[in-house]
Amino acid sequence: MITKKAYLITVLLLTSIWITHAQETEQEKEKKHSLQFLLGHTQILESVNENGNKNWLSTPSFELNYYYEINEKWAIGLHTDIVLEDYSVENYSKENSVIERSTPIAPALVASYKFCNHFSALVGFGGEFSKEENFTLFRLGIEYSYEFHENWELVSNITNDLKINAYNSFSIGIGVARKL
Repeated sequence: MITKKAYLITVLLLTSIWITHAQETEQEKEKKHSLQFLLGHTQILESVNENGNKNWLSTPSFELNYYYEINEKWAIGLHTDIVLEDYSVENYSKENSVIERSTPIAPALVASYKFCNHFSALVGFGGEFSKEENFTLFRLGIEYSYEFHENWELVSNITNDLKINAYNSFSIGIGVARKL
């Protein structure tokens, strides 16, 4: 009688451990969400200073990005760039006029394709929002990611924002990502 109870308890305990391990393994495989935080600089080639002279401006910025992995190669996400300075840029559509920008925020929906082990190409569209004026943008970029610890990655990227009827800028960033 005791051996039957011991056998039954052992089988139940081993089954419970096996099911728990299988669930943990399944959960580890299903980490499809990723959050990224990057520090960077946004480069504005058409900047205009207080004297009206054109110059290249490098402004501090950061990115908050979210990805959902569809499969091993493809992901979709939301990239949000936030420039931390005010600046002025040349307006191409109106001669001798300037576009003022106050701490613009530029969210974009992106699609990402991992074309080799650590590199991904991304393309997307969104908007740049500032208190003065809003612009539609297309975003192109390339991203490098390297897993340095379980579910943690080192991430760097270069993105180019092509703003419709406005100006262009590109951003270089480095940061960390956490797979959830």
